Amino acid sequence: MTALEGHNNLKKNNNLELIKIKSNFSKLITIYENEKNNILEQLENDMINYESATFKVDDVTKKERKLLEDTIKKIHVSSKGKSITITKHKTKPLYITTLPVEYGKRQITGVTEESVMLKLLEVYGVNNPLDKTMTIDKVFHLAFDRKKKLSTNSTLSFRRNLSTYNSYFDDAFRKKDIRKITKDDLVMYTNSMVSTLHPSKKEFMAYKGILNMIFEYAFDKDIRVDNPVPAIHNENYYKVGYCNIKPREAEDFILPQDEIISIREALIERSNEKRFKGYDYNGYAIRFSTHTGVRSDEVCSLKWSDIKDYFIWIHSQIVENRDENNNTIWEYVPYTKNERKKPTKTGRYFPLDDDIRALLLEVKEKQLEKGIFDKDGYVFARLNGSFITPNAYRKSLEKFMKKHGYHITRNHVFRMSLNSNVLVPLGYDSVQRAYLLGHSPKVNEDNYTFKRLDDSNEIYQKFQEKNGLVQTKSKPNVTNINQYKKEKALENTTFPKTLS
Repeated sequence: MTALEGHNNLKKNNNLELIKIKSNFSKLITIYENEKNNILEQLENDMINYESATFKVDDVTKKERKLLEDTIKKIHVSSKGKSITITKHKTKPLYITTLPVEYGKRQITGVTEESVMLKLLEVYGVNNPLDKTMTIDKVFHLAFDRKKKLSTNSTLSFRRNLSTYNSYFDDAFRKKDIRKITKDDLVMYTNSMVSTLHPSKKEFMAYKGILNMIFEYAFDKDIRVDNPVPAIHNENYYKVGYCNIKPREAEDFILPQDEIISIREALIERSNEKRFKGYDYNGYAIRFSTHTGVRSDEVCSLKWSDIKDYFIWIHSQIVENRDENNNTIWEYVPYTKNERKKPTKTGRYFPLDDDIRALLLEVKEKQLEKGIFDKDGYVFARLNGSFITPNAYRKSLEKFMKKHGYHITRNHVFRMSLNSNVLVPLGYDSVQRAYLLGHSPKVNEDNYTFKRLDDSNEIYQKFQEKNGLVQTKSKPNVTNINQYKKEKALENTTFPKTLS
């Protein structure tokens, strides 16, 4: 064999080895991609939980990264067969490497080391199936995985993210190559989506948040050189024909006081049904909510030790969590929703009037009959003494409200109705109302305060009185919460006693 023949054979063997390396990369990366898609499909079908899915996807991602690194070491070599390194730039936030002589000895740069390696695959002609699947859908799932890994958001928040994505991103848009989408494309899709689905302002902002998460990830990973989302200006969509911006009508959020009273009466009647065996704990909890406007998480966590002589101490909630095996568990925590980020958590105090006191005494008597009363236990305890879970409470409430023909089926209807029907007529200002319901004055004014559905006569009467047309005041609307005396509030700030 001549020297030339030997050189040609070596070159031929090297080419065969290179083909083998390229083929192996394409084959394995496709397998890994299918594994990740299968995990995400299981997650969307509730076959596995978020934590388990994140762990599995992370494991596959590590395999992909190692495959990429090993492949680059084998193909990105000098003319002498020595692997060429990728280094970090000394002054710029870049990674850099130089191609061998036969490829022009030019430089390849990228914001991340991974982006440089992906560019090298293209230079050396390696078929990268992932490079052809950089769709909106693909990048969304990559960005969503990163968010779940880095964010402290709740499981419910992640579910809302998925719901937003599934609701406002159609199949055709999901399949588009994210690298080829222009600002005009994005604006056109948003125009079409909004004019068809008419999301509320809140839903539109959720859509835009997901959009930004997708394109921000693409920018961070060098998939795109820009993030075009800022081209979507909110004010362009807050108008007729686009977002659902109809005025907030009281009928959509609150119930008149006579209907609140009817709900209580219906629950009292329901408690006599045989299926409850004389103790309708969900029914009692709902009745309590109509009087106090507590959140569903708060009503479930209320303990007898929280009931004082003149006030109810609302300072806890039941929250969803995960155990060491990633199973859903419900836990009692000593702070409310609006206090979760506060260093000092003191709760709030709601006045205990005769109607609430009578209800609580009735619950206590029923628990004594059942042998489950515990002075340190839960007010609306199940028959085994445990607390009601917020999910069970909400399902019971929704079923009851739908059965009785109400279109509003969430516990928030009682919070808003109490604020507008009772607290406003009693003369509490926005700061006081916000305190009693456990949120900020701005939230109270913007989201909880409506014209009462039954106060037209009172408005007319006050106008007449102001102009001297009548001499006597009409009786105010009957409410089920009596105004408590301020001096009592000062006398009992330590709340030393419990309901007797």
